[in-house]
Amino acid sequence: MKKENLITAFIALLLVSAACIGPKGFNADQKRDFVAGMKSDALNQLYREKPHTQKLIENAAGYGVFSNINTQIIFVGGGGGYGVIKDNETGNQTYMNMAEGGLALGVGIKDFREIIIFNSPGVLYRFINYGWDLTLAGDAAAKSGDRGGAIGTETDFSSDVVIYQITKNGIALSTSLAGSKYWKDKELNY
Repeated sequence: MKKENLITAFIALLLVSAACIGPKGFNADQKRDFVAGMKSDALNQLYREKPHTQKLIENAAGYGVFSNINTQIIFVGGGGGYGVIKDNETGNQTYMNMAEGGLALGVGIKDFREIIIFNSPGVLYRFINYGWDLTLAGDAAAKSGDRGGAIGTETDFSSDVVIYQITKNGIALSTSLAGSKYWKDKELNY
């Protein structure tokens, strides 16, 4: 494949994914409602597939649920999304955005939900106020609507943080080293 075709395909994938990375709505209240619906759907799916996670989330310092669209072409990948973090002690919710980019070996578009369980109040605080992470990920997914299958990953960072990913729609086969940045959404937080 010519270099120009690869660049054009990558730009097209980025434009398609960029159109899908923010919560839908015309004002902050509608966007918060949209995020609440996404959160509820993702948690219900996680509880169906991994029932033990409901107790993990209830007993955690807090948890986050994010919607992410990621695109990868050969050696480059990127994506973004949105979500909400809930502090189980205070009940406060913090709306956040996320972006990622990095080196990838693979091709595809992946729409997934990421559920992050924080077992440490300190780690939860740092995540909300400073964001993070550097991730090494490998996955295989081939799913469209109700057809196909996806391998959900589970990552445990010394038990302070546990991450689950649920693929919604997408086709991806990749291994990547990507940096992810999470930050507070200025529009949706009070």
